[in-house]
Amino acid sequence: MKIAIIGAGAMGSLFASHLASTDAEIWAFDVWREHVEAIRRDGLIVHRDGAQRSVRVNATSVAAEAGVCDVAMVFVKFGQTAGAIGAARPMIGADTTIVTLQNGIGNVEIIAQAYPANPIAFGLTTLTCELLGPGHIEASYKGAGETYLWPRNGTENPLLGPLCALMVRGGINAAREPGIALKIWKKLVVNCCLNTMCAITGQNVGAVADTPEAWRFLDGVADEIAAAASLEGIALPAAEARSFLRSVAAEARNHEPSMLIDVRNRRRTEIDCLNGAILKVCEKHGVAAPFNSALYAMIRVLESRFPGAAA
Repeated sequence: MKIAIIGAGAMGSLFASHLASTDAEIWAFDVWREHVEAIRRDGLIVHRDGAQRSVRVNATSVAAEAGVCDVAMVFVKFGQTAGAIGAARPMIGADTTIVTLQNGIGNVEIIAQAYPANPIAFGLTTLTCELLGPGHIEASYKGAGETYLWPRNGTENPLLGPLCALMVRGGINAAREPGIALKIWKKLVVNCCLNTMCAITGQNVGAVADTPEAWRFLDGVADEIAAAASLEGIALPAAEARSFLRSVAAEARNHEPSMLIDVRNRRRTEIDCLNGAILKVCEKHGVAAPFNSALYAMIRVLESRFPGAAA
């Protein structure tokens, strides 16, 4: 199987490093040339649990160099999706299965608009990773994590089973999951609550979770997301949303979410596919979401100070 990794940032590089240990042909595509050149020169350097290894991965900033792939896995941030899948067009043939494990909701629609005839699969992963510099990543997750996939519209895709098997052989705990929509909405609860609150306060998950006053606000955010899920036909009771949020907060106390890192580095965040997406769902159904609206506004204020914000 020939697999394109579209966006070889932290998560894309992490998946590329795992898949490179299988017999699949892996191509990491990224416009960051310094990163690509470092991978070509030294291999992809992966740090985990105090150890370091170098993984040989095909890396390129020119999609045509790789050619058409069987699977294209999209790992860029939400705001980069349209541009990245457009730049990767030489990798995507008529039968290429496009897979997104990106955060939030809305990426599938962007991909489908650009490639309406291609098979698309969507899912999530609980793996976490940080980009240390060109060609260097640190796998920050504990245990095997969870990665789930399912074809868009439930249409059977013969490549998803073999793709999951490849990921398992590469050390990723992956499986097809028909109940993926609920899992995505539950992850959305976590990202909309913890990513944003950590980014606004500049603290990690544990510091936020240890502040009793924070939970009065976070529960309000979670309740609104549960209500939005219900409006979209997803059965997510508010009590389940709150319970799941607390369990993840307890397990990920030392984690610094990607949105916190983006704000720290003065980069545009993924707020539009998180709390911003919840606001769109609620607006569509004519209901208010004041807690999500407040977080959205605060992140936008932070972003207004970043380079290029006026543009």
